[in-house]
Amino acid sequence: MRRPFIYIVLLVLFVHGISAQDDVSSFELNGYLTNMQSVMYSNPSEDWIIDNLFHNRLNFFYYGGEHFTGSLKLRNRLIYGETIKLVPGYADAIEEDMGWMDLSYNLLSGNSYVLNTMIDRVWLQYSTDGFVATAGRQRINWGQTFVWNVNDIFNAYSYFDFDYEERPGSDAIRLQLYPNYTSTIELAAKLDSANKLTAAALYRFNVFSYDIQFLAGVLQEEDYVGGLGWSGNLGGAGFRGEASYFHPMKNPGDTSGMFMFSAGIDYIFPNTLMLQGEYLYSSNPFSSAFGFIDFYSGPLTVKQLAFTKHTIFASVSYQVTPLFTASLGGMYFPDMKGYFIGPSLTYNVLNNVDLSFFMQYFNAENEDPLTGQITRQQISLLFLRLKWSF
Repeated sequence: MRRPFIYIVLLVLFVHGISAQDDVSSFELNGYLTNMQSVMYSNPSEDWIIDNLFHNRLNFFYYGGEHFTGSLKLRNRLIYGETIKLVPGYADAIEEDMGWMDLSYNLLSGNSYVLNTMIDRVWLQYSTDGFVATAGRQRINWGQTFVWNVNDIFNAYSYFDFDYEERPGSDAIRLQLYPNYTSTIELAAKLDSANKLTAAALYRFNVFSYDIQFLAGVLQEEDYVGGLGWSGNLGGAGFRGEASYFHPMKNPGDTSGMFMFSAGIDYIFPNTLMLQGEYLYSSNPFSSAFGFIDFYSGPLTVKQLAFTKHTIFASVSYQVTPLFTASLGGMYFPDMKGYFIGPSLTYNVLNNVDLSFFMQYFNAENEDPLTGQITRQQISLLFLRLKWSF
């Protein structure tokens, strides 16, 4: 089996690489441990689904002199509660790894619990003047906006998965060239668990104080993709956006391509109050019989970022005191006659300990793609998290 073999080999090679280097090399470790209680219900007077998560993250860094750096990062999660008992195949879904390397493994599992470990970063990087090459599981971030990154063709993520701050990575090779201080050329290629290739090139440059980028490539050997993005300032506010077009490779003469566009603006006042707005358009939104549940855990590809043609996002955050921050975010789904509301509160209990409360409320109409029946869904999720960073 590929899983345990690659898992062990990667660990052995990484440790050996650290010990075999000269005196100028160095090693660093950081991470965090969280305990998060969660509650989910459709109606407060009906049954509640209660779960608990212990989440430990370990980030190992290696600095091998002038040219080489490396990293190995893993997340260990102990999940227990009612969701595992009520949802068939939930533990198997936790273990699933969408990357070419299978680096996710359920160490223990039962009727109401699962202990999973997963390596979501393991890469080696070579850098010199004007050139960087990185190989391994890494994050390739080509996005410019904050909520929906339609240029992020390598590792799309879900905005709602707030507890996974690091976001998914790709099993990829990435080359970065810097012709000058204001331009970048990137070439990247990745394989997924189905051995499907995603490969693209990106060119980024600066003009009139705006960073502009163009990209072109293929997505999972199914679509040709072309895109552009920008980021800069407009009247003192940050202004950024992205657009991507996907065209099927099998029928290049077909006119059934897919267009996605996102644009956002953000402004920070001197008193730390931050306002943010963003808009997403998709000509072919992703539909699901399970509604919001499918989108909560994250899209499989960038094409599944949207589940309605038009989506509007707005948020406000404010640092009430140096130790206490409050925020409120929301989305409006016109085509579904629905909305999302997500307030959060974070208090810095100690220098490296945070206590946070999150709420996520979804309310919208959903059409079953199999039956065509329209029903209104409402789901509430409450989270209380204690996080220790080290």
